[in-house]
Amino acid sequence: MLPMNKIKWKCPSCKSGKKKDNKNSPNTPRLECSSSQSQSMINIDANAIMEHFDGRFSALQSAIDSLKSDVNDKLTGLSATVNSWETKMNGFASLIALLNEQISDLKEENDKLKQDLDHIRSKVRDISDCNDRNDQWVRRSNIQINGVPEKKGENLLSLVKSLAQKCNFIINIDSDVDFVTRVAVKNDADNKTPKPIILKMHSRYKKDDFLSLLRKLKNCTASDIGITGAQSGYKIFFNDHLSAKNKHLLKQAKAKEKGYVYCWVRNCSIMVRRSDQSPIIHITSERSLNKIV
Repeated sequence: MLPMNKIKWKCPSCKSGKKKDNKNSPNTPRLECSSSQSQSMINIDANAIMEHFDGRFSALQSAIDSLKSDVNDKLTGLSATVNSWETKMNGFASLIALLNEQISDLKEENDKLKQDLDHIRSKVRDISDCNDRNDQWVRRSNIQINGVPEKKGENLLSLVKSLAQKCNFIINIDSDVDFVTRVAVKNDADNKTPKPIILKMHSRYKKDDFLSLLRKLKNCTASDIGITGAQSGYKIFFNDHLSAKNKHLLKQAKAKEKGYVYCWVRNCSIMVRRSDQSPIIHITSERSLNKIV
């Protein structure tokens, strides 16, 4: 019997109630419930309840113990996994620290290499500029004559004399002239244009004076120096003998998009000027071209 039913329980004599006055009813023997019997029944019900709850509590305890064991097993596995990941993370952290150290060393080495490279570039630029100056320096006493038609068996010294007479320059071929020759032109395999004549003089100053007078011969043609025939109309030009590098710089400086009105060569130096009022800019290298924008 459950405790909640204990209150409702009554002994048989109580359940029979008080006997009513009924003369016609037969007499029924009265059942008497002794106190010992009632106590015995109560004890039996209490024991049953206790056994019932003991069984339930035992089952619940078993379930709790099983759950605790399962949770402990899972926590142990989770702890092992966490420890494993912690070990791996520590390994990653050590690796990252090592990589950062190596990157720092590489960055420091790279910065040093950049400094060394900049220094080497500066040295190479200086050497290149020096070489360009020397290359032009050996031509300082040269005059380049363009447009003179070629002729088999020509006498270039005689040609120089004719030009000197034409511009009223006094020249001594034996003492003033080192050599005179024609030079090949690049990218002219078909020989469509006459090869330039290079006149090298012993004195740079005489060369400058001679070239100054030759440049005053405006519209000078081959016929003016005694050349006849179909080529007599060739126009002749007189210039400083520029190095290949300076010829390239002169070509770039003359480019129309630069917008400079004046571009000329004097004493083997390239100069440009935007207008009569603007300053003269000397073009000595590729870097100088950046000044003319």
